[in-house]
Amino acid sequence: MVTPPTFSDSVARVVLVEDHTLVRQLMSELVRKDLALSVVADCCTVSDAVTACLREKPDLVIIDWMLPDGLGFEVVRTAGPKLPKTRWLFISSNEQEHMVREAISLGVHGFVLKRSDLSLLREAIHKVLAGESFYCPASSRLLVESLRSEASTVGSNLTPREREVLRGFARGENVKAMALRLEVSPKTINNVLSQVKEKLGQFEPADLVRYAIKHGYVEEP
Repeated sequence: MVTPPTFSDSVARVVLVEDHTLVRQLMSELVRKDLALSVVADCCTVSDAVTACLREKPDLVIIDWMLPDGLGFEVVRTAGPKLPKTRWLFISSNEQEHMVREAISLGVHGFVLKRSDLSLLREAIHKVLAGESFYCPASSRLLVESLRSEASTVGSNLTPREREVLRGFARGENVKAMALRLEVSPKTINNVLSQVKEKLGQFEPADLVRYAIKHGYVEEP
């Protein structure tokens, strides 16, 4: 039996977010029986994860990067600002350079690729709950590659808002819906979109979508 991490004076409360039932159940066994932590909710979508996190206010969220209704990062963007004490640990089978860089920019505390050994996930949980950051060796290598790529990518000078608008546009989100989600006016969204086109030199909608897919802003349909 692995000694459970020390987290305050009580057992750490964990929310699991993973759409594959078998993987989610195995993680639950690891967290509850192996690490003696408390699983207060398990979810399989972004929507359910946001609701569970805001309701439970967990100490730790272990969350898959890719979910059926969006990216796990959307949970951090939505719930993270309201949960300053919650720690975030991402897992992923996708090995794309940009995702590790984005995780760091969002303040994610840990990242473990699914091809890693189980002992590495245990170590990540221990360290993240202890207040440290933990990025597995494979994800760290991806970060290095991301930094190299970004240095030579035209889109590296996009602001966070411009990246978010580009992401929404490439996903097919209309201007009104995007404005509502980002809590700005439709005019602001159109202005930002124009700035993105100017910076990237991509003025045709199809070219802009291809750019977003190529550089990891959205998944290829």
